[in-house]
Amino acid sequence: MQLQDIDRPLSDDDIVALGELLAAIPEENHPLDVALLDGYLVGVVLQPVLVLPAQWLPYIFDENGKASAFPDLDAAQKALGFIMRRYNELNACILAREPIDPIVFEVEDEAAEPLSGKAGIVALAPWAMGFAIALEQFPALAAALDQDDALAAHVACILRHLPANPDADAADLQDYNELQQVIDGESPLADLDEAIAHLSLQVLDAAAITRPSHPQTRSSPKMGRNDPCPCGSGRKYKTCHGKDIH
Repeated sequence: MQLQDIDRPLSDDDIVALGELLAAIPEENHPLDVALLDGYLVGVVLQPVLVLPAQWLPYIFDENGKASAFPDLDAAQKALGFIMRRYNELNACILAREPIDPIVFEVEDEAAEPLSGKAGIVALAPWAMGFAIALEQFPALAAALDQDDALAAHVACILRHLPANPDADAADLQDYNELQQVIDGESPLADLDEAIAHLSLQVLDAAAITRPSHPQTRSSPKMGRNDPCPCGSGRKYKTCHGKDIH
């Protein structure tokens, strides 16, 4: 990877390639997939103290942070290149207080059609799980929640997309359901697009607390993958003119 590529956003083809590289790691390592990885990286970026790549990278490839098991050195280098580019992109957006564009994959029904309306919001569950993994591995952010009610509220709105733990006892499940009802009542979401926009806002509001700094600005506006394509086709940028940008 050339130096000028470090800050280049991932294209859809890059995301697919990264997913294939991560899938090649033995299952017993329990590596993160791309959606989990994306939420995990945001959880790392939002930490109130800097977490170095040497600390957070191992947990992407192995749930216990042990040595990765890529088929070969070339595969490892390619994966690291993709991951660092995505990390840099997310970090730049958060520092500049620009909306992030989370990597999520729509869930399909039995007829292979994407779930619509509120049902489609389930697509954010893997992303939220990745975010939760970062909170578990690096406790500084979780500890800060006890000191700041506003931060706790923003993080709760991110974690609202976590599915209920099937192994939880009845009391914990009741607490989970009650919290979901409160959040849904205060911030109802109609569909996946609305949920993504709300998630991005919560991330930036949390960043304003954990990473207070002077916002950085870009020389030109950022075009998000889920934004309408400026060509006027009516399709999302990622499925129109943005799909061939590398």
